[in-house]
Amino acid sequence: MIEEVVQVSRIEGEEIWIEASRQSACAACSAKKSCGQGALSDWMSGKAVELTVLNPNRVLPQVGQSVVIGLEEGSLIKASVMVYFLPLLALILASVATRIIGGSENVQILAGLVGLVVGFVFARWISTRKSSEGCYQPVLLRLVS
Repeated sequence: MIEEVVQVSRIEGEEIWIEASRQSACAACSAKKSCGQGALSDWMSGKAVELTVLNPNRVLPQVGQSVVIGLEEGSLIKASVMVYFLPLLALILASVATRIIGGSENVQILAGLVGLVVGFVFARWISTRKSSEGCYQPVLLRLVS
């Protein structure tokens, strides 16, 4: 399980909202100064994101308190495959299928773009169905002492 220490920003009934600042692996990279991605990560760093977490252990934090949240590695990998691989696969399959049936280069490009869009829509549909099960939502594990 991937764990992160965050702060509780608000509590609304049973819902616990946490606030975490975005982090990048660029902070620990030695090539950060000469990399465009490092410059982008500096620009985006410090931005906070607020979201609700599941609380199956019925931990009772206070607003402003630090807590540990966790996310299953498997769900992160599945989400990455869905967001990156599925649309790319749809793009390639659509353009190859168009080539096999004898489409021109312009038609292959158009089919690839349509496949990409269909892949994104399909990934969105799958993620919406899966997110209702709570598999992509972080879980409140414990209080930080």
